Amino acid sequence: MNRDEAMEAAKQPIDWTDATVDTTARKVTMVYSTRLPDDLATWLEDEATRRGINPSAALRELVADAKRTAEQDKTVTVRLSELHQVINQIADRAA
Repeated sequence: MNRDEAMEAAKQPIDWTDATVDTTARKVTMVYSTRLPDDLATWLEDEATRRGINPSAALRELVADAKRTAEQDKTVTVRLSELHQVINQIADRAA
């Protein structure tokens, strides 16, 4: 349908006799705009393509995953000497 056909169709009366009102409450959504550097934008597009979704849906999923991860994270207390010992063990294994 081209612009002229759409304009003509908009002028036609609409029969609302069989219409129903949808009173289902919609969830509130927010729009956030961001500028991504080229490498991140390319990665996002590739990831969305891999998942078979659009980049907006991929961002929603990635944010939801980050939220779940943050909620499952916990704070632990360790002694500094123990932390250094573990770091040294990891470094030794990597070498």
